[in-house]
Amino acid sequence: MSALLQMETEISQHHWMLWISPTKDQIKQIKQLPYSDQQRVLMLHPKKPEQLCNALELAITSGNYQSITLEREIIPTHQQPTLELLAIRNQTHINWLGRRNQMNSASQLTLI
Repeated sequence: MSALLQMETEISQHHWMLWISPTKDQIKQIKQLPYSDQQRVLMLHPKKPEQLCNALELAITSGNYQSITLEREIIPTHQQPTLELLAIRNQTHINWLGRRNQMNSASQLTLI
């Protein structure tokens, strides 16, 4: 019985999909998701962008988020690899929207 309860807890941990500052087009995209997925979407519109990185780190390490979707330009370039690595370690997928800068070999090694 306790093994079944533990398994249900692990499945429910990655329940939410977080969207940071979604645009009108992105909100339309969310509304086109199946109803069960729509019920799992949380939208965050930060008032203080300088606190967003800390909030994202807490969200990723909480283990409650299946995915986080945000524009690349919201997060400073030097903090993006740190968030990506943290997300990989916590089984959270980051959906970066927008243009991606080319990674040089040093930044690729940092990610590894």
